[in-house]
Amino acid sequence: MKKTFTIFAASVLAIGTAPAAIAQSSSSEVSKSGSCPTGFKASGSSCKSSSKVALPKIGSCPTGFKASGNYCVGGKGDYAEIRDGSCPSGTKTSGKYCVK
Repeated sequence: MKKTFTIFAASVLAIGTAPAAIAQSSSSEVSKSGSCPTGFKASGSSCKSSSKVALPKIGSCPTGFKASGNYCVGGKGDYAEIRDGSCPSGTKTSGKYCVK
């Protein structure tokens, strides 16, 4: 019994902490916050695009992205993620974002 409880507790801890490690990055589908950004169409509680990517706007948009309402919008090949500390390898700092 004790081993089962210990394994279960470790599993719960790992599951509970995993989402915090995931940075929000640019995507062709974003949660709708007000109006959809330029180039995106509303689809339920999301905004979707086949030719652009977006992520929530925090201050100024990162290099290569343009502000559109509550979002920063880039081309399909652009990549940015919200920075949490230092940027991961292969990306560089651009304001509150990491960009490739």
